Amino acid sequence: MVKVRKKLKTFEDRRIGHDSGRFKQDINIYRWFAVFIKCGLELEGKSFSIRGKTHKLKFDTNHKWWKLIDLKQIKKTTKLIKPDYKSVPKSIDQLFNGMFLTKYRNLFNEKRTIIGVADLQQDHTLMQVPDNYPIKSILSDIRHWYSQKEVKLRSNRKGRQKGETKGNTRSTADIVLDLTNEEVMKRLFHTLRIDQSSPDLTNLDIYFQRTKSMNKKFVIPNIVRSNMKGALGTKSTQTNRQEYESQIRSTQRDIRYYKILLLNLSKGVFPKFDNLI
Repeated sequence: MVKVRKKLKTFEDRRIGHDSGRFKQDINIYRWFAVFIKCGLELEGKSFSIRGKTHKLKFDTNHKWWKLIDLKQIKKTTKLIKPDYKSVPKSIDQLFNGMFLTKYRNLFNEKRTIIGVADLQQDHTLMQVPDNYPIKSILSDIRHWYSQKEVKLRSNRKGRQKGETKGNTRSTADIVLDLTNEEVMKRLFHTLRIDQSSPDLTNLDIYFQRTKSMNKKFVIPNIVRSNMKGALGTKSTQTNRQEYESQIRSTQRDIRYYKILLLNLSKGVFPKFDNLI
């Protein structure tokens, strides 16, 4: 019997939910959104130093997002910031698939025209169109109906709404997130998790542990140290850490990035980590 390989879902398919609602972005973005909300809540009240300035992490509860999402419920879920990664994937699955997506899916769905359903949906207006009614007449009727409303029909030509960042086009969803890269989000999460749960680690140690978490085949090398005689009886230490200067700098950068990411998230923008809003 020939085994038939399961066809992978396309990007467009992954955006369609079980209720036929359509996400604006790939579902992985919403997963990282939930993960970093949880991490931010675990660290809320902590101060971060960014380019010489101190910023306190605190969610702006007056922002629309945090009125729609129950932060207290998310805060009660299993901790994600811990040194041992073994149980973290299960905790993320319980957070996202077990609670977050089920409860908040509609916030990310693009609103769409509903045909053939008599029930009045929330935030929708019910319109009935006769069979064989000309399309020009339908559009004319809708334009006339909108002209009688206090709120005029909006056009996409006006650009981004307040709070939307560059690259994010207007959307009909309640919560709109920016595009991001899966590998970048994963790297920043592991950097955050290891750095915050093991504050005594060096940047190189964080790099090694993060790489090991993302690639099980990676072997953490031993740092070789050799003593050399210095002047007047002192000793200086040489180490092959110099071979990892690039990795050390990139880890320093990612530590700064995840702090900026959390601070911006608390204000209602995600995922933005290049600079503070």
